[in-house]
Amino acid sequence: MLPLSVLHDMVIRARAGDDVCLHALFEMFRPLLRRAAARYARAAGYDEAYQEACAAFLHAIATHDPAAAPFPAYAASRVYGDTRTAMRRIWLAQDRTAFQRESEEGSNEDWDEEPGRRDSCRSQGLEPFHSVDQRLTLLRLAREAKLSPREGAWLALELAGLETGEMAERLGVSPATIRTWRMRALHKMRQRALEAGLSPSDL
Repeated sequence: MLPLSVLHDMVIRARAGDDVCLHALFEMFRPLLRRAAARYARAAGYDEAYQEACAAFLHAIATHDPAAAPFPAYAASRVYGDTRTAMRRIWLAQDRTAFQRESEEGSNEDWDEEPGRRDSCRSQGLEPFHSVDQRLTLLRLAREAKLSPREGAWLALELAGLETGEMAERLGVSPATIRTWRMRALHKMRQRALEAGLSPSDL
């Protein structure tokens, strides 16, 4: 790796429109771009992830402040962070499209909330779902994690806003059994989230 002073000078030149320096920087940091693309390729494919990594690297060149951080560290942070954000957006958009198509076909009625339950939650100032994106993320994770029917039943009632005791009563099992299903389902979904490049803050 070049001395930081030389590297920072190349960044400044590339920012000013020096194509030779820009090309040299991309060649120098190509392993970083490939690693980021490989990490988040599950969301929309390697090529899409690589393009997002390149766009993030260009943004790093345009916004780097030598006084704040060395360029290699700043570039890595931007490339991984921006690529992850872009891939998560694509991942959710794909699922939103599928969810909307199912809704138009009338095939998602099983996931609709019971009117009485929905009104009850609102009257108490509670919302069963924090956001549409969060619900779609959980549903996709559950589908890809291949939850068992019992684990899926727990998730459906959790999304509907039921407490552990209410779930146990409705399903005819003990609260301890509900907690076991919850633990297993969350473990599977967290593993799938990690594979998709998501972090706890995304959920």
